[in-house]
Amino acid sequence: MNKFIFYFPRILSVLIVSFFAVFILEGLDPDFGWQDSAMHAVLALIASAAAVLAWKKPKIGGWIFIVFGILFSLRGVFSSEWPVAVIVGGVPLIAGILFLVGGYGSKQD
Repeated sequence: MNKFIFYFPRILSVLIVSFFAVFILEGLDPDFGWQDSAMHAVLALIASAAAVLAWKKPKIGGWIFIVFGILFSLRGVFSSEWPVAVIVGGVPLIAGILFLVGGYGSKQD
């Protein structure tokens, strides 16, 4: 169980970064402008910085992922696409909780 708490949030953080990075490619579509790709690139960079921070300092990174998850979930509560936003917000929330469990459970930091 201890290895699960160590590896699973790291796998989730890589998936979160990959999710945002895939949307950078939408700039190749003529219906979308470069601004959309730039916005997703910024989100991917922020998520990757949070992932790197969480790997080094799980307590701080866990709280950052929890804030991301809450913000994405709250955004969806007030729109018609709330199931998608809850899922997109739930993954960072789970990753953040697992980073915190792993961070507070370890002797270091």
